[in-house]
Amino acid sequence: MRADPIQRAIDEDLVRVLYAQDPIAFFSHWFSIAVLVSIYWPNIPSPPLFIACFGFYAAANCASLALWLVNRRYPQLVSPRGWIILHAVRGMLLYSGPGIAVWFAFQSPQSDLPLLHTVMLVTLAAGVFMSNGFDLLNFSTSIPFLLFPSIVMHFGTHTFDRTLLAIVLAFFFCAINVYALSYRKLFQQVVQARVDQQYLAESLAAQKRVAEEASLAKTRFFAAASHDLRQPLHAIGLLAASLNDTAATPVQHAKTAEHIVYNVEALNQLFNQVLDLARLESGVTQVIRLHFRLSELFERVGSQYRPQAAAKGLALRIAPTAMVVHDDPVLLERVLSNLLSNAVRYTEDGAIWLGLRRAGRQTGGFIEVRDSGIGIPAEEHARIFEEFYQVANPQRDARQGHGLGLPTVKRLVEMLGGELQLRSAPGRGSVFRFPVQAGDPDGVVASLNEAVAGGPSAQGRHVLCIDDDPSILEGLVSLLGRWGCSVLGARDEANALAALEGGFVPDAVLCDYQLANHRTGAQALTAVRNMLARAGHDNVVTLLITGDMASAELAALALQGIPVLHKPVTPARLRRTLEMLWQQAELDKGRAAAALALRVGQTGNVVGNEASGRVVSGALAAAGSAAQGEARMGSKGQPQSTLTQSAQSQSEAQK
Repeated sequence: MRADPIQRAIDEDLVRVLYAQDPIAFFSHWFSIAVLVSIYWPNIPSPPLFIACFGFYAAANCASLALWLVNRRYPQLVSPRGWIILHAVRGMLLYSGPGIAVWFAFQSPQSDLPLLHTVMLVTLAAGVFMSNGFDLLNFSTSIPFLLFPSIVMHFGTHTFDRTLLAIVLAFFFCAINVYALSYRKLFQQVVQARVDQQYLAESLAAQKRVAEEASLAKTRFFAAASHDLRQPLHAIGLLAASLNDTAATPVQHAKTAEHIVYNVEALNQLFNQVLDLARLESGVTQVIRLHFRLSELFERVGSQYRPQAAAKGLALRIAPTAMVVHDDPVLLERVLSNLLSNAVRYTEDGAIWLGLRRAGRQTGGFIEVRDSGIGIPAEEHARIFEEFYQVANPQRDARQGHGLGLPTVKRLVEMLGGELQLRSAPGRGSVFRFPVQAGDPDGVVASLNEAVAGGPSAQGRHVLCIDDDPSILEGLVSLLGRWGCSVLGARDEANALAALEGGFVPDAVLCDYQLANHRTGAQALTAVRNMLARAGHDNVVTLLITGDMASAELAALALQGIPVLHKPVTPARLRRTLEMLWQQAELDKGRAAAALALRVGQTGNVVGNEASGRVVSGALAAAGSAAQGEARMGSKGQPQSTLTQSAQSQSEAQK
């Protein structure tokens, strides 16, 4: 993942070191030109060739200086690798000058000139090793042009001393290349260590910034949350104190109680929003995708917000669509509910539009929620997705929400595999859009709106409640009793098992997660289910209630077939959950009976042929899909993805 940044950093270091040596090389080459010209000029056999050779040498040296100046003035003109290649070409041209000039030494009548020229070439080669040895390209394009002509000329004399000198030069050429390999490897290790250190420092700095931002965000979150929580608590305290006023009339007491209930509901709503966000952050919420008709979900959500829109004189328009999508209907409903709620809240006149824009027959499209509201300034587009941040509510008026809707929407859309997009400007309304995937029309579940019509009644049900908190246990027993249930309360696992041994057979078992004696609700429910299974009661509904958001054990509860509800749990939500689970259990029993009939029918006793078997299987699959849709949709405004996943696992474990 980091190979390219590291290589670029190595190249940048190479460029810096390579070009840093060029001013010294420029003067050393002018010195070499002056020495060679002074030696060879008196005895040149061919003046034009001599002038051409040393003119080329001088021009290459000047070009080298020009390249160095351009690099210093315009370092971003080409990439680091480009500068390295240009430097290699410069070296090839520059060092071929003195290398080819050795020919003039062998044409001179003075026998010591070839040796003198060779010594100068070896000196230049040592300089190349020091300045370019750490780069393979620059070294390999300089040394051969510098030494090969001299080696060839010495071998061509066919004399012992010159041949020996040629062999020494060849050995020197090989040795200097070997040393250059080690030099280059050491240089790269040093540079890479420095780059790694720099990368680590930058990474730590970035992580520190993220941690600081997270800390600030958490501080802002708790500051805003504490303010919004204190307001209804303060009101409840004042109202509760006024109930002690003996001079107040019953009507005044009733009105005070009504205000207390209103503030309790507001407090509960805020808690639920915070806990929903915490569930999303902790990864407890799971995505369960179904194939369903998007139009039914649009109508379901639209029916919730049409009265609110009409009360403000707004038109809520829903574009018709025949598209089947493959998505999580519960999470998708939460996204649309939040977006429509904001649209109604911040639009004073005009219309709100909900619809789908197709992106392709196979790929799906984009769901859009448009409004003609106040709009959002561009500089606020990022901040509106921060918890408790509201553009148009600096006074923290709870009637305008708490600023948790859009952060929740953003996380839900990301969980569904999309990205929430926003287009908005002050006075021009807002457009929120996110992608959905096309579904399979053949796999469509039963109508989502019919699926939530209701489950079996709680009347006459037997329920076992396990909780070590006496007040909560008493509240559960009292609540379920008012619903017509026969309820038995147990303070711990042992009491619950004793009740079962006494002949109590529950239709549902409710258990708190944290119990006394270091026992968990999951362990208690497992023991209860095992005892019931041994007695032949293997279709009992179990439900775990917890305030824990990120326990490692919660992730494994779905695999154990234990549905989970997170506190605080409203009575309506609890009843709806139990009804859904009872309905799921009855469907499981029906599927098991029909599967047995199908197996018998395949022998020719009940179902006469394979076609009939397919009819039964199809009917059961449709029933299962309807039940799954009902299970996931939950009560209005209270969808529970975690619960549904667990319920589905429970049905599979019980079959």
